[in-house]
Amino acid sequence: MPDVDQEAGKHRQPVSVAPSQGLFASLALPRFRTLWTGMLFSSAAMQFNLISRPWLAFQLTGSGLDLGIVAAARALPQLVLAPLGGVVADRFDKRSVLIASQSLLAVLSLANAILVHTGVVEIWHLIVVGLLQGLVFPFTIPARQAFVPELVGPRYMVNALALDSAGRNLNRIVTPAIAGVLLAWSPTLAFYAIALFYLFSTITIFRLPPGPPVERESGWSFDQLTVGFRYIYKSSLLKNLVGMGFVVVALGMPFQQLLTVFQTDVFEVSPRGLGLMFTMVGLGGLTGSLAVAYLANSPRKGLLQIAMGVIFGIGLALFALTNVFWIALIFLFITGLASQGYLTLNRVMVVMNTEPHLYGRVMSIYSMTWAMAPLALLPMGIMVDVVGPKAVVSTAGLILAGSVILISLLNPKLWRGDSVAASHT
Repeated sequence: MPDVDQEAGKHRQPVSVAPSQGLFASLALPRFRTLWTGMLFSSAAMQFNLISRPWLAFQLTGSGLDLGIVAAARALPQLVLAPLGGVVADRFDKRSVLIASQSLLAVLSLANAILVHTGVVEIWHLIVVGLLQGLVFPFTIPARQAFVPELVGPRYMVNALALDSAGRNLNRIVTPAIAGVLLAWSPTLAFYAIALFYLFSTITIFRLPPGPPVERESGWSFDQLTVGFRYIYKSSLLKNLVGMGFVVVALGMPFQQLLTVFQTDVFEVSPRGLGLMFTMVGLGGLTGSLAVAYLANSPRKGLLQIAMGVIFGIGLALFALTNVFWIALIFLFITGLASQGYLTLNRVMVVMNTEPHLYGRVMSIYSMTWAMAPLALLPMGIMVDVVGPKAVVSTAGLILAGSVILISLLNPKLWRGDSVAASHT
């Protein structure tokens, strides 16, 4: 097997990206459009999960700690197995990996729905199903993330990555309202819908042709699991970008699982109100993602990312401190816009400064940052039980904004974004 450190040393510049035409330019490509459609079904399932599982956990026990344990159960396997998922994404046909993973998620979601349907579901069932789903996600996320640039090529890459985020945020507008109605009417239907969405995702991905032949590395070794870490470590820009993603996800994104606590204990609204809160986050997120797609070729991505991070933190704090439901919805829109604009820009710049043959492994490490959101929810859940959700979320938001400012001041390259070479030295 060739030494990847030496290979990385040959590629000292980010992938060059020619401008694409139009806000939805990459959706004109049939293969990406098919993958994007499958992603819509998959993200709909994830959104239903994001609302339904915390809601059910809180209904079963009324404990913020148990809510955090249920979330952490899915995150722990992802954190541990992510490097292996990246190796699989780089060494095997990404279409086959996605078909297998989406099928398994459909089966696990069906089992969860049957437990709810039969009325025997307990908190430990949610933990076990979450652990099993967590074993699958480390293979799903890197394969999907690496598949996008493979399908569209350099010309449409930035636009496609932004529209990939926009599609997920479109779901965050539509599905929370549906999930809220179903949870109020029949929780069983909400959990069956998750399995159905994963099934549709699997069927859609089957429509994609097999990918190009993958250049297989001979044998398996621990060294292959560390290639992505070493590649990122040799790039000061990638290190900072991944670190920026980690900080914002760990401090900011757990608020989504805590919305069910705000619904019940702060605003005292029905599950439909919970769905509306998620919808406003999704509407803001869609706006932020489309803004990035529109600004795909802007040379100021780094500056825009920093601004979005600060706005995210401040918006989160203001949401937590208000007692008026309709004002909270406005702050949730701002929070969704800034968070998804920030994360989309962050992911775009990570991919643009990564060589194609390492997309899977770098994106698997990047996906580990997402495992930090449910893991961070565990201590936050404990603190919610002690001091309440308003103090916990507002403090996290202010620390987030301050951290983004501090990291950007210590690393001036971040202000220039993708105009800086990936310098693997």
